Amino acid sequence: MVPSNQSRLLIFLVCLSAARLGAAQGLCLAPETEAAVIALPPASSANGREPLVITAGRIDSAGGDSADFSEQVEIRYRDGSLSAERARYDRGSETVQVIGRTTYRDSQVSVFAEGAELRTDAEQIFFDRAGFELLTRPARGSADDLLLSSDNTVELSAVNFTTCPTDQVSWELLAREILLDVDRGFGTARGVKLEFRSVPILYAPYFTFPIDDRRKSGFLTPHFAERDRTGLDIGVPYYLNLAPNYDLTLEPRYMSERGVQLNGDFRYLMPRSAGQLSFEFLPDDRQFDHVRRYVNFEHETIVGRSWQLVAGIAEVSDDGYFQDLGESLSITSQTHLNRFFDLGFYADNWSLRSRFQNYQTIDALIETADRPYERVPQLVFDGRWEGRIVGFESMPELVNFDREVGTTGWRMDSTQEFSLLLARAGMYLTPAVAFRQTNYWLDNPAPGQARDMTRGLPITSIDSGLSFERTAGEDDGWVQTLEPRVLYVNVPYENQSNLPVFDTIVPDFNLIQLFRKYQFTGPDRITNTEQLSFGISTRLIDAATGQERLRATLGQTRYLKAQKVTLPNDRPNEANASDYVAEVGLRLSDTWNLDVGYQWNSETNAAARAETRFEYRPREDRLFGFGYRYRRGLLEQSDLSAVWPLGERWRLIGHYSYSLLEEEPLEQFVGWEYEACCWRVRLVGRRYVSRRTGETDSAISIQLELKGLSERAGAPEDLLDRGILGYRNFAGSNFP
Repeated sequence: MVPSNQSRLLIFLVCLSAARLGAAQGLCLAPETEAAVIALPPASSANGREPLVITAGRIDSAGGDSADFSEQVEIRYRDGSLSAERARYDRGSETVQVIGRTTYRDSQVSVFAEGAELRTDAEQIFFDRAGFELLTRPARGSADDLLLSSDNTVELSAVNFTTCPTDQVSWELLAREILLDVDRGFGTARGVKLEFRSVPILYAPYFTFPIDDRRKSGFLTPHFAERDRTGLDIGVPYYLNLAPNYDLTLEPRYMSERGVQLNGDFRYLMPRSAGQLSFEFLPDDRQFDHVRRYVNFEHETIVGRSWQLVAGIAEVSDDGYFQDLGESLSITSQTHLNRFFDLGFYADNWSLRSRFQNYQTIDALIETADRPYERVPQLVFDGRWEGRIVGFESMPELVNFDREVGTTGWRMDSTQEFSLLLARAGMYLTPAVAFRQTNYWLDNPAPGQARDMTRGLPITSIDSGLSFERTAGEDDGWVQTLEPRVLYVNVPYENQSNLPVFDTIVPDFNLIQLFRKYQFTGPDRITNTEQLSFGISTRLIDAATGQERLRATLGQTRYLKAQKVTLPNDRPNEANASDYVAEVGLRLSDTWNLDVGYQWNSETNAAARAETRFEYRPREDRLFGFGYRYRRGLLEQSDLSAVWPLGERWRLIGHYSYSLLEEEPLEQFVGWEYEACCWRVRLVGRRYVSRRTGETDSAISIQLELKGLSERAGAPEDLLDRGILGYRNFAGSNFP
């Protein structure tokens, strides 16, 4: 009689090590059984091991201490399931011998083999001539021997490992032994050979690699380049996952023209603190014949709800370091390195901050007398209190300015302002009166300059604005606003030509400056003025989503009296009005943006400043951008940027920046990227201005990434982030 499908299932519960319970147990089955259910006391009650559940179509237990299983055998042990045609259980050795083709699967791994042995005493499964697949990420391989243990480790010998699909094996890791630790998320290989396109590219006695998305110590993607100033340039970064909250990346960098450099990046994250220490060290530059180094340290600590400490320290060994060893225009064009230490207390309505700050000037062409002052220290208090109709603002600042040459000393600047807060729906009127007092105590005054000086000025202002709103478009799908604003400021004249200038400059004129009460930034000069600033803005808002699709602003300042106060060697502003300033931002769809800024003189029709930025991004993996910048007498530059797929796997990455004033390129690079299912290669050619004298440098770099084995090192990806406005790292990063 042929059993039905239901009767062919026999559930056999095997009690492992039953004799340890004090009862001699046998397998109480007939010599041949087609349908039976046998239950023995579970061994897990004595030793904590999991019971073994075997399902089969036929069982033969003629031997008493062993049993043969056949016809669709399924063994369930712990959270895994093993399938085969035949199996034998031996109670004495507590093993199950699986004969013939075998398939195993649990939550972490899938295995197929020519045979297996389940060792219940050691809680292990041994597979012979096995293939495997990791289910937590695309990764697979084969091995002569494979051992699965209950601690979620996989031991393999004579191994092939890859993340490529079966029909496209582009790279393979061949190893004598591999240990995969699923719980910790990494693998360890010994006797390693790495092949790409069947060509060996790496031999190593020891190698580690990630098997899931967790951070793991190991090599990151190396990068290779050829540069004019460094020659053959090779960097091989190694990532050290020291702890969940701090890590270290070390990168030996070989430069054929200069020597071997060691770069490092240490990051840490604590409950109330975070920071990063980056360093570069070149012990002997063959061309410079000297030690060269760079250190940058950043730290932030928050104590309680109110205290904050922020520090930044940067130092470089010599003025030409970035010009010789830097990799982009943004790096080589640096002129100062900022070093500071801030400690602040922040309350609901006021704050008190202290700062120690100085700069390392790395441009030898900047004279000592033109270099920035040190602040040792700077103390700033900022308090704002608002009642129903009265507001008060207090902003005192005390600074000690120090420098090797020129006038030094202390400056105390204090502004106390009272205002009336008159507001209704859609309108506001804020008249204010302030008194600004500035005192100097100088250590080494210039000839004819007093040691102690003071200046006090009353300042009155009236700020007012309206907001109108209406619906527009079909079905009232848009909301349009009209927002005029007027600011009146009156500052009396006082001769300030004898006061020192520590940190005061004339900022660029823009919409923010249009509605400031002071022409200069910094209190060493306060311009006398009686002026009216006019501005009008309009916005177009999608009524359904609330997104702002258009914003446009136009403004100008009218001077009712002549201004007399200037910075040294500058001429007073004798104009009756400022330039017009206009800004327009368009976001009429989610695929393209346009920003335009323009400043011009209505009497001469001469433009003083112009900025344009256009960005087209139809999808997340593609971008086209155009930019134009103009400052009268200073610069005129344009740039093009593109990140665009060329077919299914190719991608073009390009950037071109050109100075119309000097009639020469500033920075240009083009890159081609090819991405397959399990690897990526990027080739980038660059040429950029590397010295302040206008000299250029060229470089060609290549980067190969094997997915699942190496993670991206950041170069040239970081270069593209800096060079292309709006570019995003489409593949993510290796540190959350």
